[in-house]
Formats: sequence, C-alpha cells, structure tokens
Amino acid sequence: MRLASPNEVRAISRENLGLYNAVVVGGVYEFDPSEVDPKSPRSFIGPLQHCLDTHPPLSVVIKDKHTDRPFYERVPTVDLHDHISIMHDDRGGRRNQPSSETVAIEQVLPYILDQPLPSSSPPWRLVVLPLSSSEANRSRCLVVFAFSHAIADGIGGLAFHRTFLAALRSGTNGHNTALYNTSKAELKPPFDTPERLPISWGFLLAPLLATILPKWIADKLGLRADVAGVNPGTWTGPPMFCDPNNLTSRVKLLEINASELGSALARSKENGAKLTAVIHQLIVRAISMALPDREATNFVSQTAINMRRALGISGDEMGLFVNGYYETHPRVDGPDAALSDEAWTAARSMTAKLVESATTLEDQPLGLLRYVPSIRKWTTGKLGQQRDCSWEVSNLGAVCDTEASSETSVHRCKMTKMLFCQPANPTGPPMAFNVVSVERGSLLFAISWQSGALGMPEDAEREFIDAISTFIRDGFHALGREALPGKGF
Repeated sequence: MRLASPNEVRAISRENLGLYNAVVVGGVYEFDPSEVDPKSPRSFIGPLQHCLDTHPPLSVVIKDKHTDRPFYERVPTVDLHDHISIMHDDRGGRRNQPSSETVAIEQVLPYILDQPLPSSSPPWRLVVLPLSSSEANRSRCLVVFAFSHAIADGIGGLAFHRTFLAALRSGTNGHNTALYNTSKAELKPPFDTPERLPISWGFLLAPLLATILPKWIADKLGLRADVAGVNPGTWTGPPMFCDPNNLTSRVKLLEINASELGSALARSKENGAKLTAVIHQLIVRAISMALPDREATNFVSQTAINMRRALGISGDEMGLFVNGYYETHPRVDGPDAALSDEAWTAARSMTAKLVESATTLEDQPLGLLRYVPSIRKWTTGKLGQQRDCSWEVSNLGAVCDTEASSETSVHRCKMTKMLFCQPANPTGPPMAFNVVSVERGSLLFAISWQSGALGMPEDAEREFIDAISTFIRDGFHALGREALPGKGF
C-alpha cells in the first residue's frame, strides 16, 4: 500500500527488535445479556467486521520490518477468530482472588501488554475479560483493543471503541463467518512528511553544531544536541537496557472519581490551566516526595501531543499522528498536598506551550527523524545511554458518548469506564502516566514501567509507585477541597 514514514519506522523497528509490544485502549462495557454474550467470540464478530470496514489500518500487515524501508500491505482476508481472545480467571498470572475490579484489571494488564502481536496477520487483537454484574439483567466485561503503535496512536484506539460501540448498539451481526474480506480503502498518508512537518535550516543545523562546537560556546549560543534538555541533576532512572526475551511490563491503576475529577477541572479552569498541565504538577510533587535519590534536582517530562487538529484530520481517523513536547521541572519539597502559586504559574505556562506545540507544524523535533540514516541502528544505539526524560504523560481526554441520551442505545450497550496503557518501553522514559476518562465519569491513570527501569529492587519499585499514586490522589483531594463553596466557587 505504501512505505512507512520515519516515525512509523521508529515504531516498527522498536517492536521488531523486541523493545516494545502492544498499546492497549480498553473500555468496561455493559450489555443486554439477551443480545451479547461476553464469553462468546461470536458476539464480537459482526462489530469487528464493521471496524475493519471503517478503519483501513486494521487490514494491513507490515512487511520488511527488519529493514529501514518497511511498508504496509493490505491483506485480502482476516480470520477474526485469530484476533479475539476471551480471558478467564486463570489467565494473566492472577494467583489470588483480586480485592476489587480495578485490581483484577491491573493484574491481567501486564499479560495483555507483553503478549506479542500477530506477525503474519494485522498486528492487533481484541481481548475480553468477563466481569461480574450486580444486576441480573446486565452483563459486563472489559473489552481491550491491543494494537501495534505502528498502525495507531491512543486517539486511534478511542476511534476503534467508538466504532465498536456503535456497531454493538446497532445490533450489527455482519456476515456469518469469521473469515472476512477486507475493504480496498487505502491507508491515509502519514503526517511526518516534509510537506506537513517542514524543517528550517536553522533548526536542522542547531543539533549538529551543538555536537561540533565546544560546550561553552554551544551553551552561550543556546544550542543543544538533544531536544529534552536533560542535565546532570535530572532524574532519568538507570541507563536504557533490555533483554528482549525477558521484557516485563508493570502497571499500577489509579482511579479518580467523577466528583473529584469535576472539582479538579473547575479548579484548573479557574487558574487558567488545562488538566494535563496540572497533572504534570501533581506528578512533580509526587515524585519529589517519593524519590529516595536526593541528588536529583530536576525532572524532564514528555507529553504526547495529538496533531490531528493542526493537520485537519478527524479524531475518528486511525493512524499515528502523535508528537512530543518536553519541559523541565525543578524538584519541589514540602508535605503540602495543595499546589503552590508557583505550581499554578507553571501549569498556566505549560498549558500555553502545549497548545502552541499542538498547532505548530514547522520545526517539530519529530521531523528530524527523516535525517537519521538508519532509524533501526539509531534505536539500538540508545541502549546503554541515558534516557531523555523522567516520565511521559499521555492524556486521551474525556470520551463523550454522543448517544447517551438514547435509552434504547444505552440499554442495549454502554461503556462506563475507559482504560489506556502503554507497555514497558526500554528506549523511553522510566515510567508513563496514561490517562483517560469517560465524560461525567471517573478518570483512570495507568502508570506503566519496565521492570528494573526505576533503578531500584522490584519490591522497592512497587513501594515507590504506590507512594506516587498516593501523593497524586492526595493532590486531587486537595484540588477538591479548594473547589468547595467558600474556596472561590
């Protein structure tokens, strides 16, 4: 169909080298049990056929993945039975009865994340985990869309679920066969082309000059060899490492209820900041308090940026349209859960920079990938080097159910919660904060990391992440208290 773009080659090479597995976007679905049996793959054949008709990336395989010129090729048929997995209680390494539904989902996620995707058929799968229901006339399950980052980003995962949910609600039965003939629709062009992401000579030469000139001259001229701005005081965990045969993802889920989320949004709006920037400030505070390394004086964050609006592309289109923004944060001290005036100032500033990054196409660092002679060698060359940031935040935002007012549609099927998570990422930051919510519902953090990437023993890793989660939750509690009547509202 077409050659992969430089950013797509980066995603393809990373997976082919065993340095990255599946991205997951999931939803907790409620059904009318007379229409959908979540324990039967047949229930999902028709909706998946509709998804294949709607989203061309679901019908492609990637050829020549081991080279610097991989390409996408449409397959004429897809056997959907090969792409549906129904999980049971003995899957995912669950040793004990989970204490809650969130814990149950948390326990199976590493298994889903680390399962290699199909190589001879399109690189995605649907994983279904049946859940208990308090209502006899309703059935519930977690539906996870696990996919290669080379065919979609997180927003593309949301597009899949919107299509999937609409098909379930319409009662789409599709053809009575799992072997489905795919649409002949072509893949859309990638976004990281010279036409869409132009690079000026000054922006191109700056990293090169920074590596050639003496450091004191480069510093005086404001030239940097990297875009992140890591310095000797930046905490980035241990150097990048990976044993592809033993790559293990770890996950911690943190749920913020609808009431606290609403208060946080109101408080953020009052202070002229978006929630993503506020989340960064909560993370700065949390890691500052939880990190045992007292020599770390600052952090560098990476934020995933959805470039669809700048490109005039619909949020319903599946593909890889993500960019990155980096910012340096000083370490903060103090036990106060409430954000300081300085933190709110930083959140407002970051909000403006995130908006600028999402609307600017010229001189984006991602565009420099086209000048890398071999992205595959560049990827492997990262191992043993310092990481370029301390954490990543990828916030998919609030998912709006456009048919929520239709009683018939909601009775037939509705989605009550969403989940987004990335796998262990040996050539990325030590940890990722993956965020998504349902409009008027709760917000779910999935904190993911590679085992060993935090620079501490496994038991200490879990304690460290648990402490970060607690401090973030305390931060949301504090935002809720500040938004109470008499506190500015």
